[in-house]
Amino acid sequence: NKKMVTLSAVVLVKFIVRKQWFVAGAGDGFIHIYNYETKRQQVPSFTAHAGKLTSLAVHPSKPYLMSWSSDEMNLWDWDKAWECTQTFKCKHSGYICQVMFNPKNSNSFVTASANHMIEVWDFDSPQCKYTLSGHWDRVNCLDFFTHDNQQYLITGSSDCSAKIWDMHSNMCTHTLHASMSPVMSVMFHPNLQVLITGLEDGTVYLWSSTNFRLERIINPPVIEPPAWGFGWLYNIFSSPVSEHVWGLACSMQSEGFVFGRGETVAMVDVSNVNNQEESSHHSVPQIRADTTTQLIDNSVLLEVHPSDLRFPLQPHKSTTCSLDLTNHTYERVAFRLVQKNKKSHSFGEEEDSLLSNVPIYGFIASGSTYTLVVTTKEWPDQGEDTSLDLLLQSSISGDKFIVPFENETECVDLFEELKEMGNVVHELTLKAVFYAQEEVTREIISATKKVDALGFGNSLVCLDAHPTETWILTCKFFGDVHMWDLVSQACSVGIVTS
Repeated sequence: NKKMVTLSAVVLVKFIVRKQWFVAGAGDGFIHIYNYETKRQQVPSFTAHAGKLTSLAVHPSKPYLMSWSSDEMNLWDWDKAWECTQTFKCKHSGYICQVMFNPKNSNSFVTASANHMIEVWDFDSPQCKYTLSGHWDRVNCLDFFTHDNQQYLITGSSDCSAKIWDMHSNMCTHTLHASMSPVMSVMFHPNLQVLITGLEDGTVYLWSSTNFRLERIINPPVIEPPAWGFGWLYNIFSSPVSEHVWGLACSMQSEGFVFGRGETVAMVDVSNVNNQEESSHHSVPQIRADTTTQLIDNSVLLEVHPSDLRFPLQPHKSTTCSLDLTNHTYERVAFRLVQKNKKSHSFGEEEDSLLSNVPIYGFIASGSTYTLVVTTKEWPDQGEDTSLDLLLQSSISGDKFIVPFENETECVDLFEELKEMGNVVHELTLKAVFYAQEEVTREIISATKKVDALGFGNSLVCLDAHPTETWILTCKFFGDVHMWDLVSQACSVGIVTS
């Protein structure tokens, strides 16, 4: 393996497949280009920005590389000896978290920024063309996908949601809410037709790209302490940051994907996702039972699907059920889902709630669908069939609470204020059914292989995959970059910081 050196820590890596290159963006504003085919010699580096690079994007058809630092983006043309052909300025103070070129419009690109905005640009203007507004916190990531010949954009945010945007109408059509954890990375898998979201807590969710229902949950890989025996030091210095899903990547040749979490890169094979879904449907029909839709007050506010939430009991496991809330009004709707009744059960003590993430509350934009993933607590060795009632409250919120609720009390206070103003607070009772089930193959799978053991204290910060080969690039916290073969799990190229 050839070892190559750069003068400052690398923070970003990308493949440029048409040139057999990969680029490495450094903390000192330099961009370094390496040839991974012809003796792996470095193409001359150049200064892209005065400060640290925060995002890189490779154009899918033109000889362009986009770089971002501070308040400007530069467009570089490698056919013109890496000349900067255009500069784009941001008016806001939030830095750019990700840049992506539009695969269906070669003159357009989109940015996700820390000021909770998604901005759409084109090469005709140095300023943003228009914005997509709907997130309430930093937008960390985005990806394009197509369904029924219509282009969509998925975005992930620190507001703990992922949103689906119709790029024809520029409207948010769907919100995916799986847990109270920020969404750090998103990806569309073209071979499996699924959307993948990686969360700050290390969990990965797979969603259907056709109806946006939850398909799979990927358990975080277990990060073991170093083999040299100082596990107590590892536990002391390990922080929640080390658990973030910092990258998702897949090859066009692959029916699986890789993701980086903490100090490891895990490879997951989900090639039989559709077959498992079909077999699960036939072997456990009660999971799909009673999936009718309920309307509140003749469709005044929200369409609810399904009317019954069904949770199979599995020893020492938590299970999930998706709940879709669709706002058919022209107004913004506030909602709150709570447990209606508390009861004692076979655990031998009174339980505050059988569900781990209820209450859930928030807002649903006009014409949009909000998908909640309701999760149970872990069950003991034995469980018995039981049920409880959930109460869904909803009301048109108008301009009240433009910012998101900080806690449930603010949500309760809003509903009380709306009642005093004469607004109707609609209430619907939903049934949550818990039934004994030995095993359900549909819900949760685990990462299958640990591809890269990154090293103690050297967490992953960036990940990219070659579209046609079984290669991935990993960039670590201390600036080390490696190119791996997923089949052999061998490193073929390494770059280290001097």
